Amino acid sequence: MDSSFLKIGSLVLAGLLAPGALAAETTREDQARAELERQLRDLVPESPSEVQVLFAGFKPEDGYRLVETDFLLDGEPLAVPSLEELNAPGVHRLANLKVEPGEHTLVSRVTYTNGSWSLFSETNGFLWKITASVGFQTQRGLRVVVKASPAVVPNAPDPRLKLKLTHAVTAEMIQPLKDEPTVATAPPPVKPAPVDAGVPVKVAQPTTAPDAGVKPTTTVVSVTPPVERTPVAPSRLRLEVTSKKPTKATAFVRGNGEPLKLTLATAKGRKPQDVPLSAGAYTVDLIADGFLAQTRQVELSAGAEASLAFALVPAPKAAKAATVKEGRIELPEPLSFDEKKPVPTNKAALAGLDLLVDLLVRDPKARLRIEGHTDSKEVPEPARQSLSDARARAVADMLVRAGVAPSRVEAVGLGDRSPKAPNLIPRGRELNRRVELVLLRP
Repeated sequence: MDSSFLKIGSLVLAGLLAPGALAAETTREDQARAELERQLRDLVPESPSEVQVLFAGFKPEDGYRLVETDFLLDGEPLAVPSLEELNAPGVHRLANLKVEPGEHTLVSRVTYTNGSWSLFSETNGFLWKITASVGFQTQRGLRVVVKASPAVVPNAPDPRLKLKLTHAVTAEMIQPLKDEPTVATAPPPVKPAPVDAGVPVKVAQPTTAPDAGVKPTTTVVSVTPPVERTPVAPSRLRLEVTSKKPTKATAFVRGNGEPLKLTLATAKGRKPQDVPLSAGAYTVDLIADGFLAQTRQVELSAGAEASLAFALVPAPKAAKAATVKEGRIELPEPLSFDEKKPVPTNKAALAGLDLLVDLLVRDPKARLRIEGHTDSKEVPEPARQSLSDARARAVADMLVRAGVAPSRVEAVGLGDRSPKAPNLIPRGRELNRRVELVLLRP
């Protein structure tokens, strides 16, 4: 009986002592975990939140050119690099800002156009205005990196939906760890990296466990080196207007955003007017009362200068002006073509091209379709389509050389399928060798 009593007492005593022992063991683990968290906080000092906005556009060989940008962070616009820089290949840094921890929203708006012009492209003259937004959350000690990138939508049902804009969001620690981090360096580059190409490097810091029962860990942090941006000198456009009599003209400089309106005088001895502009492509339209309107295209590179000179030409009387009837433009003297020739031959009619330019400048939203035609006998039937195409392209090229933007002119050949007069007599065939000018309004 004594032996059994001793065994039962031992079991009761063990049961009473076991919870205390387990509690002591749990307390040691909690202490080790708390100590580890404290050391980690000491290794990574608390820093404010940051947001870095990047942009990676199309490559030049993709055939698209950026013509307008607008980036808003929480409703505030960002000051971004010039279009010339953003059209260059690579990733470009738009902003690196300190923000309050919490929810943020980035809205990106970009406008693209065809980088190369083709008369027969279905997207010739298109402007793709793309908008995308992304929401994200920031925390102290972390930098959120948002990269906006355009992309082509394969098999888009509508050419207007051919391009899209996407955002990629990643996060990285702002400051490296305190205890002499080991930096894994990349191999030396073949050529210097562009200004915006911040190359992330990995920082590995082993942490010493406070307790032998806890295994060491390795923390990997991505850190982007700071990049200094070199200031870009503004470009300058010099405008000069001349006329036989002193007058005033209005110039509209159309590029990114709203047109810039300028008043230019033609008084004798008047110096050209300098206009500071950012780098990019511009259209300059000139309008003066009593004179034919003119237009020019100019491309400004960063810090460069360019000059445009306009010589005002008096507008003709109403009887000799171009008219629009049922959407078709009629010149005082129609453009005519010799047999088998793709280029207009009547010099008086060629002067009518200035009337076309005047009409397009005064109606900036209008476009022009040029339809080429042949008669039924000047060339064999298989060659009539190509000859009518060539006639339409020749007139389009003349307008482009006169300053009209290529995106506002399209050309199409119709062969001999739409005769204006009977092909049985020479006069009828002469009337059929022509181009038709169709005014296209939105």
